Amino acid sequence: MNIIYTVCNRTNLAHALALADSVLQHQPGDTFYIGLVDSITVDNLPGHVKLLPVSALSIPGWDQMAAAYYDFELLPACRPWFALELLKKHTECRQLTFLSPTTLLKGAFNGLLNAESEMFLTPNISAPLRTSPILDDKRILNAGMYHSGSWTLRPSDKTRAMLEWWAHRTIDRANFDLCNGMNTDQLWLNYVPVWVPATTTLHNAGWHYGLNAVLNKNLTANGNSYQVDGQPLVSLEFAGLGHFDPIWSDHAPLVTENKAYQALFIEYQRIVIKKKNELELNGEPAFGKFANILPNRLMRKGIAAKLKQLTTYIDQF
Repeated sequence: MNIIYTVCNRTNLAHALALADSVLQHQPGDTFYIGLVDSITVDNLPGHVKLLPVSALSIPGWDQMAAAYYDFELLPACRPWFALELLKKHTECRQLTFLSPTTLLKGAFNGLLNAESEMFLTPNISAPLRTSPILDDKRILNAGMYHSGSWTLRPSDKTRAMLEWWAHRTIDRANFDLCNGMNTDQLWLNYVPVWVPATTTLHNAGWHYGLNAVLNKNLTANGNSYQVDGQPLVSLEFAGLGHFDPIWSDHAPLVTENKAYQALFIEYQRIVIKKKNELELNGEPAFGKFANILPNRLMRKGIAAKLKQLTTYIDQF
């Protein structure tokens, strides 16, 4: 049994359902789960989607986590806990894959996974970035070497021990606070090869193409067929586009760097909007502090940059 899962709340449930449809199309033999960090009742889920509510998890100090974290921090903090619960629930599971709700499969990915490895990570970059005022190597180092929107493990003593270690650190160390060495769940992924020596980094050009890739990889379209640097497109990541992401929303203007990616994002938005209208969900997520950050984020960052220039000038004199 192979399981693919994602974690969301009402804000990005429509994205998760779009991912579920792509899993059904390209990985039809896999079981798909949505880990729901919310209190809403979701009726009439498609038959290919299973729901696992956060209330089914035994997270130590859950009430304190829900009160301390913003909702966009709480979701990634719950990811390893859902993984542990799914492995407990399905002892027959032979492969567990996490994909962020803003991921979309465009092809099957089992062929990318070699038989010898127990863990598969997705790098944020596979080569030094070309010069850009929007994204540079330092920002990648701040974010972490691996993209937290995609990883796969094969259950073993080592991968279970890694999940336990990771999960307990997200209880109180999964804030978005780069200055104090925290970046939700993501920086902990840097330690995975220490815990699981049989870890493979997936450098396939067509895997997990997103804002992290547009500066270095060329996505091209030929009708309904897509390739990245000569390799078939396998998956897309739309983190930071149309939905707030603490890292990638800062780099949203990069979408214009590749016209094929931009066109795919426009198509993806139509799918998500249709699913949002079908769900008819309103209100704020039940767990985590809510912050309406996206609308004015880039404006605020621009003002902050100007103020920093001014204070630097004053300091010089």
